[in-house]
Amino acid sequence: MVDHVYLLYHIRDSGQLLLIGAYRSEANAKAAIERSKIKPGFAQFPDDFEIHAYELGVDLWPDGFSVEEEVFSDDELPEKPQERPN
Repeated sequence: MVDHVYLLYHIRDSGQLLLIGAYRSEANAKAAIERSKIKPGFAQFPDDFEIHAYELGVDLWPDGFSVEEEVFSDDELPEKPQERPN
């Protein structure tokens, strides 16, 4: 059994990134979207939620990174990990 964590973000085009929470299932993350999208601030941008699933125990930067290059810009997240077949 592969364990995942589901991170819920609210990401605006302006570059504002808010981590809403970490959940045990995609269903729990989706339920958090429903709870959040009626709240002040989120209600004006209900389509800006993103769920990113990460496999637990897997290094996301196994080869490190170059300090001469920007890892990612301030207004984007790293690529979502590829889904692995179960």
